Amino acid sequence: MNTKKAALIVLSITLKIVAMALVAMFLLRLGTTAYYYGHAVFHSGPLDAPPGRQAAVVVEEDDSVGDVAKLLEQKGLIKDWKLFYLQVLLSKYYKTIGPGEYVLTTAMEPKEMMAIMSNEGDSEEEDQEDE
Repeated sequence: MNTKKAALIVLSITLKIVAMALVAMFLLRLGTTAYYYGHAVFHSGPLDAPPGRQAAVVVEEDDSVGDVAKLLEQKGLIKDWKLFYLQVLLSKYYKTIGPGEYVLTTAMEPKEMMAIMSNEGDSEEEDQEDE
């Protein structure tokens, strides 16, 4: 009887240790992912150095922000569509990205792409030309 009791106690302790290790691994993974997204949302740079690679992007009238983000990832302009989606949600461009055909490059930062697709990029370029 004592042997069975000892075996059950050892098994119980082992299962508790394994459960705690799994919880610790999950929390570490969650923290790492949260830090990556938190940092990248506000400090994301371009994929390539200038001049980068150009790609034409067509945004349709009924495209959502998520659709646009997925399209940019498919075209190779951004690394992570979920990150871009968060960046748009937290920016002033959330409701302003409009339909149209745009030429973007991998040398652009996400905010530059948002500005162009919000038709703010044109006015910024004109302002720079006037100076």
